[in-house]
Amino acid sequence: MKRREFIAGASLTALTAVTAQADSGFYRGYPDQITGWTAKHFTPREFASKGNGYVSVSKKMITALDRVRAAVGHPIRITSGYRDPAHNARVGGAKHSRHLISDAVDINLHGLSSLQRHALTWHLLAEGFTSFGTYSRHGFMHADMRPHARIWHVGTGTHPAWFRQALSDWGWQRDRGATRTPRIRFAQK
Repeated sequence: MKRREFIAGASLTALTAVTAQADSGFYRGYPDQITGWTAKHFTPREFASKGNGYVSVSKKMITALDRVRAAVGHPIRITSGYRDPAHNARVGGAKHSRHLISDAVDINLHGLSSLQRHALTWHLLAEGFTSFGTYSRHGFMHADMRPHARIWHVGTGTHPAWFRQALSDWGWQRDRGATRTPRIRFAQK
C-alpha cells in the first residue's frame, strides 16, 4: 500500500468515527472532543466520569434534561453522569448501573425548596425519565430512562412528600412509569 493510500484510508477512518458519533444516539469522548452538543443549559464536562474523565451520555437524555432545565427556571446541578466501570466500582455503584449505560444522572437537591423539587421531578417525568432514587442523607436524587420503571429510597423514612406527589400526578406505576398526563400543566418559574 502506498503512503498516499494509507493516509487517505486513515483520514476516512477518522471521518467515519466522527460521523458515527454524530449519527449515534450518544455523545462520546472527552469533554473537549464532543462535537454537535446541542444543550443550552449544560456542558459535556458536567457529565464526564469523575474517574477517567470520559463522557458517554444518551443524546435523548441530554435533550430531555435541557427541556427540564428550561421548564423549571433554575440551574440543575449534576453530581454524577457517566461513570467509567472502575469509578463505578470505587463508589459502590450497582454492577449494571444506568450510569454505565449512559442514561442516568444524579441531581444535587441542596438549596431547592420542596416546591422546586416537586417541579423538577414532575418535569423529569414529563420528559420521559422513568426511574428515580431518593437519598435522605445525601441531598441528591437519581433519575434515569430505563425501559422498566423503578423507584427506591435509601436512608431513614420513605420517599419525601414532594416526590410522592409528583409520581401521583403522573400516575406512576412500577415497570410502566407515567401512565397518564396530569390535567393541569405544572408551571413553576
